Amino acid sequence: MKLFNRQKILLNVVEELNEKNIKSRRAIVKSLFLLKEEHGLGKEILFYNFFAYKQGPFSHLCFHDLRKLRDNNFINEEETTITIEGKKFLNQIGRKHENTIKIMLKNFSDEKKIMDYVYKKYPQYTIKSEMIEQKQKKASPRFFTIGYEGKDIDLFLNVLVSNRIELLIDVRKNPFSMNFIYIKGALMKKLKDAGIDYIHMPELGIESKERKNLQTKEDYEKLFEKYRKVLPMNEVYINRIIELGTIKRIVLLCYEADYNLCHRKEISKIIENKGHGMVNL
Repeated sequence: MKLFNRQKILLNVVEELNEKNIKSRRAIVKSLFLLKEEHGLGKEILFYNFFAYKQGPFSHLCFHDLRKLRDNNFINEEETTITIEGKKFLNQIGRKHENTIKIMLKNFSDEKKIMDYVYKKYPQYTIKSEMIEQKQKKASPRFFTIGYEGKDIDLFLNVLVSNRIELLIDVRKNPFSMNFIYIKGALMKKLKDAGIDYIHMPELGIESKERKNLQTKEDYEKLFEKYRKVLPMNEVYINRIIELGTIKRIVLLCYEADYNLCHRKEISKIIENKGHGMVNL
């Protein structure tokens, strides 16, 4: 099995924690979080993203990698100790990254110190935590939009959670994606775990056949001109969005990262014309 750089970093973190007799997946995740936030690893290699979850900053991709490393006998069943096979990868990240990991962990003698440090310095990642009493006020209702293009699920959830999103409205005609995690069923599960509700409104989507061969801005404008003509016929769904957005913080979801190349912009225009502000995330 060929390992990504992030997985090699993960193995080195597990080993360094073991030398301190710290053996928990929670400590592993928080250590990786600090490597990204305070030592810039995400700027040099493709690394993990994190979002506020039940025990502070969390990464689905990290847990996925831990399971994969376990299944390939690089770490033990508890996913907290490196095997002999896994140790072969410990010297493959370069002296710079090895030293960074040692420096980052030198002030932490146990898991509690790591957790206390993260919770104190990064309170924005504790807003969903079940380990502390939550006292924050409920955020005001508001309308947002987002495209998932180019975002892994952890970065996507971080954007939603940090903006206190309560409900995601999927305006894709067909909630399918080449990225499995954004297929309706898988996405609903991840959203539910993060405390976010999901509604699918295919009536506001555009047929896949209409989206083929879009190459230029003119192609997109022709598509949206046609869409604008049929959109008023679905006003009942627009009104439903407005109704929900006056009581919750909602986000409209589609694929495109570029707001101007997505039909959610046309939906947003109607909502804005009815007196409600929209923010693209």
